[in-house]
Amino acid sequence: MSADTINSISEFLLHAGTEYKVFDIGRRLTIIDNQSFLDIESGNAYAPLPRQQHAWFGIVFWNKQSSTEHYIWFVKLPIDEQGLVVTAARNHFLDIIVDALGQSIIEDTEKAQTLPDNPYSFVPNQALLAQFNALVKHTLSQPLSDEAKQVEAYIQAPQLVDWQQLSMQSVADFAFSLPTHSHQYRLEEAFINNANLYSDVFLNTFMEMLEYVPLSKPVETFVLQRFFQKAQYDDINLAALRALSSNEFNKQLHCELKSILNKDISTRLDVLSVIAARHYEQMDNELLTLFLTQAAKADESEGHAGALFSGFFSDLVQVPKLRRQVLTLLRSPDRPAVLAKAFNQLFAQTGK
Repeated sequence: MSADTINSISEFLLHAGTEYKVFDIGRRLTIIDNQSFLDIESGNAYAPLPRQQHAWFGIVFWNKQSSTEHYIWFVKLPIDEQGLVVTAARNHFLDIIVDALGQSIIEDTEKAQTLPDNPYSFVPNQALLAQFNALVKHTLSQPLSDEAKQVEAYIQAPQLVDWQQLSMQSVADFAFSLPTHSHQYRLEEAFINNANLYSDVFLNTFMEMLEYVPLSKPVETFVLQRFFQKAQYDDINLAALRALSSNEFNKQLHCELKSILNKDISTRLDVLSVIAARHYEQMDNELLTLFLTQAAKADESEGHAGALFSGFFSDLVQVPKLRRQVLTLLRSPDRPAVLAKAFNQLFAQTGK
């Protein structure tokens, strides 16, 4: 097998005799079917969830004859201004893996786990790695570990379990099991009723691990009421804000984000970053205008000379569902003065 006869990462994995599943780990964490991944990596379909001008993937593969061991590549591929993967970069990565592995991926799958240094591989942060591992286990129908069952016990009786013995991975495993758990409603009720008894560290970790898990209405309402719906609040619980992430428009969440973006606290970089990364689905024209206005104010007040605003603009304009809205706002005569100034500065920098 050589780079001359292999035309895609998908084809390499198939020719190597592996079974594989691909997960998009850009703005959300979600499984994508193999044909969609082929279309994306080949530049025939937009990367649906890009961030930082890249498409991000976790590829899990295993030998068809021995499915007990699973191996992972974390791959980020640059995308162009239209949101399509740069196929020259994909081909470069393909050359690297074919030159390094040849056909050994099926003969010695473990060798394929450690690729040569290259600009396309990356290591997720601890939280994302825990979430990814949890989703893979859930997707492959692996049973809940004993450690995850300890999280379940802590949820129900926090006074009887030492939370400090619970790892982030076990919390993630439990969180991803919750929507299909046979005792989902009982556990959610226990979580809501016992929330005041949990360690703050555990509570924040659990909410962070929920960001890619669909929340039931009772849990969603609890998080909103507990952390956001106050007459006055001087801080934002970022873990709760991440937990509320949704892959569809949510009117109640949209209104809450609008309230947040009308407060001075929303010019904080961490708050803006979570909203941009996790709540793009809520961005109608009004919310998008509010967000970019606050980003422009933050850029100006912190003296970033347009770099912060440019980063958020470049990031959002490559999200396929937001691209038209962002470009329309760019040309709108009704945009706020601070936003018009930021766009003018962006044009001036681009033209240099």
